[in-house]
Amino acid sequence: MITPPARRRSGIRNILLMCLGVAVFGSLGNWQMSRSAERRAEIEAFDKARSAAPAEGLGAMSPQGGYLRVALSGRYDGERQILMDNMTHEGQRGYHVLTPFHTSGGVVLVNRGFIPGGMDRALLPDVSVDGAQRRVTGVAAPYFRAGLQLEDPGAGDSWPRRITYPAAGQLRALIDERLPTYQILLGSGETDGYTRAWQPYGMPPERHLAYAVQWYGLAAAAMGIWLAATIARRRTSNEN
Repeated sequence: MITPPARRRSGIRNILLMCLGVAVFGSLGNWQMSRSAERRAEIEAFDKARSAAPAEGLGAMSPQGGYLRVALSGRYDGERQILMDNMTHEGQRGYHVLTPFHTSGGVVLVNRGFIPGGMDRALLPDVSVDGAQRRVTGVAAPYFRAGLQLEDPGAGDSWPRRITYPAAGQLRALIDERLPTYQILLGSGETDGYTRAWQPYGMPPERHLAYAVQWYGLAAAAMGIWLAATIARRRTSNEN
């Protein structure tokens, strides 16, 4: 037989568990809502930069980063290119081609877009580009965030190098240049580029919103379970 003090302790424990579940699941839902808003703002900033008139040179870029459309005069270094591995486009796996671009204000990596990989991963695609003087436009954007690294960025001695999600410091060491903390996403109208369906890297805001709904649903479920357990306990108490 369950005594009244034991029943009270059980009720208090259930309330505490319910409150903990609601607090945890609710805070996770709030965080996902915040991330959804941040992603929307980031996409809006990117779209605004992509349609703006280009600023001139690397010096126009703010030290704090952000998105900015820039125009650069210089030349490509086709001898030291990087193939960013594990990239996909419309279900096809391949690479993003990062090519050093030498300007009077320094060297920056230009992301020339997505190129499909072949069936044989030992055979790398031809990404050659000439080193003639040229003018290019693109959007300065953060490097893609570091993820699972499958290969040593310093491995091998032939170019282009194939790397999975390299960090900015690894790229600087590999290219042996003082690269900035951003890359240039080559404009869609520029020559010597590949597929360029640019978007800020990361999950779409709609997915964050869907996760938020799931967390809020779990919070509601915790309250529902507590309510059902409380009603059942009171019925049992009344029957006794």
